[in-house]
Amino acid sequence: MGTHDAGVIIAIVLAIAFNIVAGFNDGGNLLAAAASSRTIAPGTAYLIIVAGAFAGPLVAGTAVAQTIGQGIVDYRVAGELTLLSGLLGGTITLLVAYALSVPVSASIALVSATIGALAATHQLGLVHWAGVVKVGISLVASIVVGFTAGAVIYTLFVLALRKVDLQTGLRLMRLQYLSVALQAVGYGANDAEKIMGLIVAAIALGSHDSTFAVPLWVVAVSVGAFACGMALGGTRIAKTVGGKLFHIRPLHALSFQTAAAATVIAAAAAGGPLSSTETTASAILGVGAAANPRAVHWIVARRLVLTWLLTAPIGLATGSAATFVFRTLFHGAR
Repeated sequence: MGTHDAGVIIAIVLAIAFNIVAGFNDGGNLLAAAASSRTIAPGTAYLIIVAGAFAGPLVAGTAVAQTIGQGIVDYRVAGELTLLSGLLGGTITLLVAYALSVPVSASIALVSATIGALAATHQLGLVHWAGVVKVGISLVASIVVGFTAGAVIYTLFVLALRKVDLQTGLRLMRLQYLSVALQAVGYGANDAEKIMGLIVAAIALGSHDSTFAVPLWVVAVSVGAFACGMALGGTRIAKTVGGKLFHIRPLHALSFQTAAAATVIAAAAAGGPLSSTETTASAILGVGAAANPRAVHWIVARRLVLTWLLTAPIGLATGSAATFVFRTLFHGAR
């Protein structure tokens, strides 16, 4: 087996490892969103999320996978060293956030680590900055739109349900099964596709074929790794999102789930790698601000935002460091 083949295999293994860690991060975020109001049992929520994440790419297409797999850098030109370093750096960045019990954007972790890898090899000219700007805009949009949509949808639900009796209201809260399913589909069509795009990029290393297609087995492997991570370590992030921002009741949950799902699915259709993590957390804050601003733990919210801002610098540093590690291992591989 040649060095190139070894690099491709290691890249796929690292991609799977990244998605397992993403299961800690994003999976915990989705579990908290689903189970925080206690309308849906955690086990049921887990099954809905996994099924929805698998359905997402099949329903909404793989535009986000193409954005990450080709839109930031052409790995056929940049080489396997950049791909490996970006994956390892992004994984380490997510692990740092997990250690702090804070959900962060996997997109920013991956993109910043990739740029850090290219900076270490003096190849910043290979960066497609339009794609980077697209990711940055998507991140800001995920926070602003998520917060606004959460506040607006909660207000509309309150107005629509103000004359509904308690028993009818409780039955209506079962709509959370649908909102959680839509949120999971949005995740599968957006966040989950990042690693799908990089696995396809790894397979295409050294190929001159410009066709970009995501095979079904890549979807299955990516979602399977995410599901394993969510089962193994999702509860840590779930406690931050589901319990430390404010006390979530069924109507709150239905509101932010609907807001987050609509926002992420719309972004996926446009090929924008929106962060469902930031979108969901921001939607929760938007609902809390509309329901009772004094009940929101704004100190925790500020900690979240600060960690989001630090994701890119950490990714740049870990991507650069990973480059030196792999360069040593592969003795000058590009």
